[in-house]
Amino acid sequence: GDLIDSSSFQIENLSIFKKINLPIYFVTGNHEYYIENYKKKLNKLSQFNIKILKNKSIDFSEMNIIGIDENLNTKDQLEVFKKNYNTSKFNITLVHKPLIWDQIKNKNELMLSGHTHNGQIFPFNKIVRLKFKYVYGLYESQHSNLYVSSGCACWGPKMRLGSENEIIQFNICKL
Repeated sequence: GDLIDSSSFQIENLSIFKKINLPIYFVTGNHEYYIENYKKKLNKLSQFNIKILKNKSIDFSEMNIIGIDENLNTKDQLEVFKKNYNTSKFNITLVHKPLIWDQIKNKNELMLSGHTHNGQIFPFNKIVRLKFKYVYGLYESQHSNLYVSSGCACWGPKMRLGSENEIIQFNICKL
């Protein structure tokens, strides 16, 4: 989420994604809903090899990738998960805020989230830790994992103090 976080963002700047010869799956973040004409901009993502998983799942090899939209409340996000969960596959859930992991971790194998920016700058890092139980990094519980990324960009001031930008690569293999 938060791929687009400014109404002035030029959607053509996403053309680099056309060079990636793998599927790119995306779920919305809160910032997509702040911009003017957000529906129009989101509809253009497919031109850049980006597939939006809006409250649905997609089978990818032996995995079930579940995409949950940001603009749903927690109860509705849980309903989307239940509706799309597949007992016979490795389930990966993409949801912008790391709020539902405690409720789904006994079923879901991997959840990927962001939103927190790992606090980004002092003193916001203290506030973020008060609001979110899972702020940054890898969390494990039995057979489930949650990874909360600090993201590759910033919100507000274009700076970080006490956190770093990141792009994460996961290698998922059968044991």
